[in-house]
Amino acid sequence: MNGKSATIKDVSTDGGRLTLWLDDGRVAGVPLSWFPSLVEASREELKTWRPSGAGHGIHWTALDYDLSVEGILAGYHEHPNALQCTRAFRTKRNALGKPSRRRKLCRKAPV
Repeated sequence: MNGKSATIKDVSTDGGRLTLWLDDGRVAGVPLSWFPSLVEASREELKTWRPSGAGHGIHWTALDYDLSVEGILAGYHEHPNALQCTRAFRTKRNALGKPSRRRKLCRKAPV
């Protein structure tokens, strides 16, 4: 390596694997089963990821879940308490519901 950490270009969770495409040309894949919070997530929830930490991490907004490139490359698995936290977040989010489209449309326009 050249002294700088690789950053995320793309992520896939297909085929039971978490696959990362990095800006230095590497492609890294690990079993998705290492991350039970991702295994439990829906396809829609898994699609809503974004780079975090200047591209050195991945954040799944719908799950409030983060992984680092460094941790994945080092072979780290999900912390045993993470699934409990992810489930609690999803339950709270679902109980609050998503803002309805109607509410957005009913806002007053600036005068």
